[in-house]
Amino acid sequence: MTNSTDTQAPLPSSVVAVVVIGIFLHSLFRVYSRIKPTPVDESLPGPERHHFLGILKFFLKNASNVQEVILETTQKHQCTWGGPMPNFGVSQGPYFCVTNEKNIEHMLSGNFENYEKGDHIRSTFRELVGNGIFVADGPTWYRHRKITSRMFSTNLLRESSKVTLKKVQELSDVLQKAQNTGRQVDVQDLFFRMTFDITSIVAFGAEYGSLNNETQHPFAQAFDEMQTLMIQRVTDPFFDFKRTLHIGQRERRIRELKVVLDENANEIVQARRRTSKDGNLGPDILSRFIDYSNKHDDPISDVELRDVIMNVMAAGRDTTAAALSWSLFELIKHPEVAEKMLQEANEVCGKVDHDTDGDYSYDTIGKLKYIDAVVMEVLRLHPSVPKEVKYAVNDDVLPDGTFIPKGSMVSFPPYTMGRSRHVWGSDAGEFKPTRFLDQKEPSAFKFTAFNAGKRLCLGKPMALNTLKLTLVYLVQRFEFQDTRGHDGSLQGFSLIAKMKGGFPMQVTLRQTEHSQ
Repeated sequence: MTNSTDTQAPLPSSVVAVVVIGIFLHSLFRVYSRIKPTPVDESLPGPERHHFLGILKFFLKNASNVQEVILETTQKHQCTWGGPMPNFGVSQGPYFCVTNEKNIEHMLSGNFENYEKGDHIRSTFRELVGNGIFVADGPTWYRHRKITSRMFSTNLLRESSKVTLKKVQELSDVLQKAQNTGRQVDVQDLFFRMTFDITSIVAFGAEYGSLNNETQHPFAQAFDEMQTLMIQRVTDPFFDFKRTLHIGQRERRIRELKVVLDENANEIVQARRRTSKDGNLGPDILSRFIDYSNKHDDPISDVELRDVIMNVMAAGRDTTAAALSWSLFELIKHPEVAEKMLQEANEVCGKVDHDTDGDYSYDTIGKLKYIDAVVMEVLRLHPSVPKEVKYAVNDDVLPDGTFIPKGSMVSFPPYTMGRSRHVWGSDAGEFKPTRFLDQKEPSAFKFTAFNAGKRLCLGKPMALNTLKLTLVYLVQRFEFQDTRGHDGSLQGFSLIAKMKGGFPMQVTLRQTEHSQ
């Protein structure tokens, strides 16, 4: 009897190929089923819908001027609009653009808990702002909000006003030197340097002297570059995959920049910790956080304090600098407004010349009613944050009857709202500061430049004081000429409404009675 070994013949290659193709197609179908757009009511107005990309194709096509096309679409429909989006990347469901005042009040106040920043926003920006107040939700946000609200006392506002005056005087020196040499200056760059210095002193007591250096401080450079790279993630559905595997030039650079930011922040935090032990805490916001923690037995970690630094820097520097740039843009276009500002400044703060300075105290700046109206009108047309986004936690119905499915991305764009005729009337596109003098201050759900409801910007009084003081000081001393003829374009796809290409100007000293 002989032993025989049973052998199985290998499967034909054609069979293997069919199996592999079948597995691939099944996997592809599962991926498609997961990311395919969630159906949206066909009656919802909006851009043309792609069978797979939904209205994402519309946003990708117009990424370089997205705020303008959102405005055009809103003007066309004059109501809530939107459409389906593929379920990956920044979009986790359908997209809705909301500009109705009642709808926004519902989102930011009436049904506040249902509209969150969301995990995806936190994941996208975590290397920059961590889990700070601008991306936090739920108990974490409430804790941040409670502590931060205690920081913005009248005393802090007065201290901030003194710091602003000092830095505006430094800016004035820079402008005067430029005038003496006939050199053009990019005022947007100068405003960002100035507000970086102001925010650094007010937020954590550090003096960087950015206005007097040819190059920006490494902290400011890293912060700027990080923001640019962060916003690129919004249109990259695979960024989390790249981050996890440490692949891609952008993700590698983000890790490098985070080291720079963390080292600077840690140095600041440890310095404040040491000062705290000596009982010599300063008036800055970071010191106030540490003092609160010590007095209320509510430990705040170094990581949380690092996030405080980054969040305050994002809010205090960029938004104010952008608003100052757009203010000069409008004043150059409307010299009659600048003349009225000068007249009010001379009456309230006093005329200035080589021997006499004005009164720029916090209380005096608060009396400038026309200039206050000018600033509000600038922010209506040029809000520093042009677009806000929330995610729906559960299904909801807006006051106008629009059904919002769970997971939807719901946007209320201050840039679009400020220019919409159905919100501000037929003259919405005109620069008319008197609209804020002729009527009571509009609801925050209509004028959304400082957000609204429970997320209303805590730094609003400080920002308005900085804007008014800076503009008054400059208008009384200088005249500005736009040498390039800026067309008002925004800097592409950005978190902040920066002017595209900067704002180069020729600066001349204003002629006073004593200098003529």
